[in-house]
Order: sequence, then C-alpha cells, then structure tokens
Amino acid sequence: MAALERAADLGLARSPGQSVSYVVVDDAKQSHERLMLASEELGEYDVGFYRELLVRAAASVLSPLGWRESDIEQFLSSHDAISLNSFL
Repeated sequence: MAALERAADLGLARSPGQSVSYVVVDDAKQSHERLMLASEELGEYDVGFYRELLVRAAASVLSPLGWRESDIEQFLSSHDAISLNSFL
C-alpha cells in the first residue's frame, strides 16, 4: 500500500493489478516515507531490515540442520561485511 501511495504522490499512474517495485530505505518511518520506488534514484537502504529478512529466510532453510536464527546471527557477526560492489 505504501508503494502505491508513493507512486501516487510522484504522479505515476498505476493500473489495477500492476505491481510496484520498491526498496525499504528506513523501516522506522511510517507509511510511504519508509520506502522508495525502484525507479527513483536510491542513495541508501535499510540494511537492518534486509538483514532481518535474510536471517529469517536462512533459518527457515537451515532449521532442519539444527541452525536457528541465533546461530545464524552469531555466524554472521564473526565474518566481515562484504559489499556487492566487491564482486563487480
């Protein structure tokens, strides 16, 4: 809903059923201020928000092997953060 509100604020027409791609830039903010549309120039994004999603997804895949969210968090904290740009 917030992405649709942001698109409307920017004057972008959307058809019923059309998807809107977005990136969460500050999860602490309310409504459409917490995200930016994929078509907007993105400066930074909410790393903590996406890290939490990643840990939850990894836990759902790795839980049959005995890994819990706390195990994944501990593993991630013992490794250096690597930027995606380092792979380009």
